[in-house]
Formats: sequence, structure tokens, C-alpha cells
Amino acid sequence: MSLASHAIASSAPAPTLSPGEANASRRFFGGAAFLVFLFAAVVAYEAFLLVTIFGPTQGGWLSQFVRDFQMWCFRGDPRTGGVSWAAVSIMLLEPVTIVAVAAFFWREFGRELLHLRTWLRHARAGLAGFGLVSVTCAGLVIYARAEVARAQVLPPFPGESIRVKLALPDVPLVDQKGTPFRFSDLRGQVVIVTGVYAMCTTACPEILTEIRRIQSELTPAERADVRVVALSLNPEYETAALMDAVAGGRGFTHPEFRYVNGERPAEMHDVLTRLQFSATRDPRTGIIDHANLFLLVDRHGDIAYRFTLDPRHRAWLREALRALLREPHVTPRAS
Repeated sequence: MSLASHAIASSAPAPTLSPGEANASRRFFGGAAFLVFLFAAVVAYEAFLLVTIFGPTQGGWLSQFVRDFQMWCFRGDPRTGGVSWAAVSIMLLEPVTIVAVAAFFWREFGRELLHLRTWLRHARAGLAGFGLVSVTCAGLVIYARAEVARAQVLPPFPGESIRVKLALPDVPLVDQKGTPFRFSDLRGQVVIVTGVYAMCTTACPEILTEIRRIQSELTPAERADVRVVALSLNPEYETAALMDAVAGGRGFTHPEFRYVNGERPAEMHDVLTRLQFSATRDPRTGIIDHANLFLLVDRHGDIAYRFTLDPRHRAWLREALRALLREPHVTPRAS
């Protein structure tokens, strides 16, 4: 190529977008098309929420997802099928509020939505909004089902090979009803011991949800033979009234579920240390870092197994619990 032709080529104007192409995004976000997109997206999202609220919880490929979604997002109770309608209302109203705010700021174009021709003219934007949310929700369902499938592909429960025989510290405690309690009171039953505290917003809600899920999976006869003891990880501040409010708010009943504290904080900290809950408070935030433990206690009153919230442990916890329930009853010691 000659220098002249090179100069001509270099000075030639770069390809430019047509005015329609250059202003497409501006027209979309600055006109009625964006409102159509938002309205359609909200319709898809609200339809998804209605499925999670009123969808099947027993049988069918969708039931497990609906149950889990209700428990995590709507504070659902798997035993009764009930949900917190306050949580449901918040989930339903949040996207509507966002659209209402958008409609206010785009009110000049919002009036156009009163005419059918506007919806027909921007049908592609509506389909895009509806499709985007639908695909996202479908992906969430597929991901959740894949997680359930992966959780089910686990090594078999090792059974007796990981069983221990550790004594529980049988110190005097007080439960959420103000009733004196010792672990020896539960000899002859299978006991799940865990640790939580009222102001916890991270692992503790998950621990309590897992306990509720386990209870819901037991038969009535099995459930009558299982007791749950939640140790207070914040003994200086947790009163019987506070613990009772937490237990009741989570749908637990006494004495099936006992939330206990020590008669003196130092004694409770000693119990937590001996059971290796490793509860340590951050002095700056007040947050208590702790081990997420589930101790399974056999009918003789000995710790038989130790599990965590790990997916493998969750499966093993259930198998170990039923194994302990199959063991013969023992006669409680005379007080």
C-alpha cells in the first residue's frame, strides 16, 4: 500500500452506529419499554413466590425445594406446614415497591401503560423481563435439586467405628421454663445436644432449623423418645424468659426441647469448654464465635457421636440417631 493510500485509509472516518442503534439503550431506559420490562419481571417473580408459598410440600419433584424455601425465607414450620405471613408479605411487597418507585420517576411514560398499544409495541421488552426472571428462578430450582442430589451421594455411615463413649458433665442447669435440669434426668432417652444463643444471626438459626427438620423426619414414636438440649452460649445475658421466647418463637415445645443455662455463668462456660463448643466473644462486636456441634447422647447418658453442619455429617446424624433409637431401653437411675 502506498503512503498516499495509507493516508487516505487512515483519514477515513471510523464506522459509526446509526442514530437508532446509538440511542437504543437510551430509549429503553428512558421510556415506557423499561417500565414494561420491570412489570413483566415482577409478574414472573411474584408467580415464583406464589409457587413457593402454595406449592406442594409432599411428593413430587418440586416439594423438597418448596419446603426448603419456606423454611429459609418464610420461617416455615415443616411439622405444621405453616409460614410466617409477615415474612411472606415482605417478600411479596419488596419488588412491587421497587416498581412503584420506578413508575413514579418514569411517570411521564407510565401513563402510556394505560393503553394496550404500548404493551404491544414493547412486547419484546416484556418478554425479556418475564423470561429473564423465569430463567433465573428455574436455575435456582435446578441448582437446589442438584445440591440435594450431591448431598445424597455420600460415603456410608461408619457406624460403630466412629462411636465414642464420653461422659456428660452432670451439673445443675436451668431450662427456659425456670425448671432445674440435669442431663441425668434424660437417661433412658436419646438426646441431641447443641449450642446456640439468642442474638446469633448466622449459624444458630441454621442449627435450630436443622433440629426442626430432624424432628419432622421422625415418626411419632421416635420423636417421643428423643429430647433436644440447647446449651446457652451467652450465659451472662440469657435469662429464662429470653430463652423461652426464642424456643417458642421457633416452634419448640417443652420438655421435648430444653434451652438451658447454668446457675452461674462460670459453671456454664466450664460445661461449654468441656464439651468443646469453643465459644469465644469478639469484644468489639459482641459476636460469639463457636463450634456448630450436634452431640448425640445414648440411652445410658454417654456422648456417642459428634457431628457438625457439614452435609456429610447431616446425613450421618440422622443414621446415628436412628441407630441409637433402635438400642434397647435402660432403666433410669433412681434420683
